[in-house]
This record gives sequence, structure tokens and C-alpha cells, in this order.
Amino acid sequence: MEERQKMFIIPIVEVVLSLISLWWGVVLFNSPNLFDDLPEVYRFFGEVAPEYVWAFVFLFSALVKILGIIIRKKKLRKFGLFMSAVIYGIISSGYYLGLGFYSIGFGVFGLISFMALWGIREVGSRNA
Repeated sequence: MEERQKMFIIPIVEVVLSLISLWWGVVLFNSPNLFDDLPEVYRFFGEVAPEYVWAFVFLFSALVKILGIIIRKKKLRKFGLFMSAVIYGIISSGYYLGLGFYSIGFGVFGLISFMALWGIREVGSRNA
């Protein structure tokens, strides 16, 4: 039992959020006109910065979470999860403003944002 306590339990929520962020980064780097193709949803993002800047934001968010997991730093993991919560909350808002309450994106990205916030609470509850 003591050996099991020393094992590091993989924080699956953080890993999945990191993979989602990495995928967004890849998509944005390879779709330089995404914001123009879907203006009703991504208008806000295009006004703030071009796709490649958002791609760096997503990649940075993913790398912060991954690095926090690897070096086992709670504050770094919480910061990465907070970044994800904000980013996915903004995306959810974009879907709401562009397509309304009954859009898939509003619900899905809102729940992803909630999952990131829940993950902040969970950091350190099982792992040091």
C-alpha cells in the first residue's frame, strides 16, 4: 500500500485539456483564415489577434499544464488550468454571441471551461 502512495496518479483532466489545447494550436497554425471562414462565431477573436497569435496562446496553455504535471508543481498546473478555463470560456461566449444559446459550441466549450475550473480544485488532492 505504501508503494501505491508513492506512485504518481496521472491527472487525466489536465492531460485531456492539454491535448485539446494542443489540437487548437495545430488547427489555428494550419488555418490562417479560420476567423474569416466563421465570422459569426470567431469575429471577436479575429479582432483581438490573428490565428497564429491565438495558436501560441493555446500552445502555451498546454505546455504550462504539461510542464506542471512533469515537474509536479501545483501552482503551475493551477495556472495552466486557469488559462484553459478563461480561453474556453471566451470560446463558449463567442458561440453564444454568434449562434445563440442552443449551439453545440456554447455548451461544449462552456463545459470544458467548467472542467478546467474543477481541475484547479482537484490539483493536489491526490498528487503532491
